[in-house]
Amino acid sequence: MPVEYSSVLVRFGEIGIKSKQTRRRMAKMLADRIRTALKEHEVPFEKVRNEYGRIFIETASAEEAAQIASRVFGVVSTSPVVETSADTKDILDAGEQLALSKFKKGRSFAVEGRRFGDHDYSSQQIRGLLGERLLEGHPELELTVDLSNPEQSIYLEVRAERTYIFTETIKGVGGMPTGTQGKVVCTISTGLDSPIAAFKIMKRGTIPVFVYYDNSPHSNEKCAERAIGQAQLLANYIYDYDVKLYIVPHWPDLEEAIDKGPVKMTCIFCKRNMMKMAREIAILEKADAIVTGEIIGEQASQTTANLRVLDEAVSDFPILRPLAGDDKVDIEHLAQEIGTYEFAKDGIACCDLAPKYPALAAQVEDAVCAEEMMDASILQTELKNARVIVLRKGSQ
Repeated sequence: MPVEYSSVLVRFGEIGIKSKQTRRRMAKMLADRIRTALKEHEVPFEKVRNEYGRIFIETASAEEAAQIASRVFGVVSTSPVVETSADTKDILDAGEQLALSKFKKGRSFAVEGRRFGDHDYSSQQIRGLLGERLLEGHPELELTVDLSNPEQSIYLEVRAERTYIFTETIKGVGGMPTGTQGKVVCTISTGLDSPIAAFKIMKRGTIPVFVYYDNSPHSNEKCAERAIGQAQLLANYIYDYDVKLYIVPHWPDLEEAIDKGPVKMTCIFCKRNMMKMAREIAILEKADAIVTGEIIGEQASQTTANLRVLDEAVSDFPILRPLAGDDKVDIEHLAQEIGTYEFAKDGIACCDLAPKYPALAAQVEDAVCAEEMMDASILQTELKNARVIVLRKGSQ
């Protein structure tokens, strides 16, 4: 007979080591994000409540709710649970029922878990009692105990008045609840890197403002479509806040750079202009930082010397590069995990202006000197002509 779950146990990590006041505030924010996620996905629930160190979702749709909650930033893991009292008999009865529903015949098992609060039994005793009941009461299952490497496990979390019993743990996205930090401007392209950079920073509680620089007519016509797709996928991780995407026409300033700057520095001027316009958007959106997907040494413009030249273009906003020390294979794995890989796996050319012999160790003085010959007002015109798409509408 299928077991009927009644709740979801939601675990959070880093929140738990904050000060009492901060922990309480962040746990409340996380519960709010979970409520919004459940409502958006039309998963019915009675209550989302905080209990020291945990959040519990009371719902008859526990398995679906556990999956949805696991994709909310701040959640380390979730488990659909059977809920019962802290009475020994109730724990053993409910644990036995769940094990009979979930355990496979002939496999090793373990009973794990812990006790919170004062009870007339220890954690070890209640685990031992349930293990004995399963072994002695159900010889037909041919179960064996293996405490070091069990093939299946049942977990008990005994609290002051209630006990939560489960066999499954769903990995969450982790991080911090959205809104615990401010806005950040995230440059995004059609490649693998920038969406993953944005995801990593979003995971820390920030609210993204995406910017895509459109190189048309010097890019594939599908580039903008793919950038919008990646931004929309990432925006789906954000609850309760607006998420915008700026699409900025980028060709006019590139044309100016090619005409008046050293050709070998074309990519340097391109990215410096991106940073300057990202700064203006950050001011407009009241953002705190700019996020890029650059990896040290991956491209000519991403040598340590060239990154220094890029940073000089914006002095009053931090430029965050969460992928700076990552290997490409690690980025590919995360892209596959969150779904952005499908947009970038076959790669399309989004710029045909890169020089054959790019500068590998540009100097700040050379960049600044060349830019003095360029028309800086072009950047303001491009920003005025930017198209703004609201990817998600929030309540905040």
